[in-house]
Amino acid sequence: MPAPSAFSDFVLLLVSAAPKLGLPIDVVLRDAALPPAALQQRGLPISLSAARQIWSAAERVSGDALLGLRTAETLDVGALDLLDYLTRNSTRFGEAVDRSIRFAPLLASAGVLSLKMVGRRAHFRHFSQDGVPAVSDLIAGLTVLRARTFSGEDIRPLAVRFRHRRERAAGEYERIFGAPVEFDAPFDELVFDRELLDVPFRSADPRLCELLEACAQARLEAVGRAGVAAAGASPGAAASPGFLDEVRQALRICIADGNPNLDRVAEHLGMSARTVQRQLREQGMSHRALLTEVRAEIASRYLASQNPTHRALASRLGYASPRSVSRALRRQ
Repeated sequence: MPAPSAFSDFVLLLVSAAPKLGLPIDVVLRDAALPPAALQQRGLPISLSAARQIWSAAERVSGDALLGLRTAETLDVGALDLLDYLTRNSTRFGEAVDRSIRFAPLLASAGVLSLKMVGRRAHFRHFSQDGVPAVSDLIAGLTVLRARTFSGEDIRPLAVRFRHRRERAAGEYERIFGAPVEFDAPFDELVFDRELLDVPFRSADPRLCELLEACAQARLEAVGRAGVAAAGASPGAAASPGFLDEVRQALRICIADGNPNLDRVAEHLGMSARTVQRQLREQGMSHRALLTEVRAEIASRYLASQNPTHRALASRLGYASPRSVSRALRRQ
């Protein structure tokens, strides 16, 4: 089983919020063991310990016990990449929560998210053995604040519970959540009236959501394949990120030209298709996996700057129709 992991997106959330929070991000990142590209590129695997170190350092440097909640209040829609666009285009709150649970590993896979029904109550839980309090606050805060934004309703939990202790700031927690807050609990938890899961989202676009979900699922499967390959790699095996980056760039160009098949990509790289396949296989990757990754990247960037129809997004990804996107991505 692959070890718990994190991605650069997890750190970029903090980088994005830092200016509005007045957080000296250079000081926070000073001792972080991060590759330089992690501060510019989404979806880059990083050390889970490094991600936790950065969030812990941010709490310490800011001196703000409410850093996670402040970050949740600050982040614009789109900061969570595909997760934001999937939840925004879900038809109701419950669907958004389900998708958040399902695709959370696109940010980090260390914690466990779940939704449990107990009578008339819905319990959204988060548990991470060595979790950072600011991250627990961020998850809970984003869940409630995004639901209010996308539904246009004042969604409030019945109760809020955290594993960490913040009794001195309890009043501020209750102001943000509009509910009683408990600390030193067995896990982080938001308790809702079950009927709230049926609250509709005004921002919903089911067809667009279908495209995004297929894209996110393909990316999730690619992450799983890469994790398994890394776990099975020999200790002396050396990665070649330079080659993978060259293939990604070739795919971007070929997608724009309308033909990202393996032969066309190999021609662009000045190599044979068989050689490209072999080198990708040695890195635990494939043409299909990288194509899916690049299309997900293009979709995310396009959504961040546009408000497209599903047909416009399909065209940008190099497909003839929205239906073609779903069929093709599910085959990856």
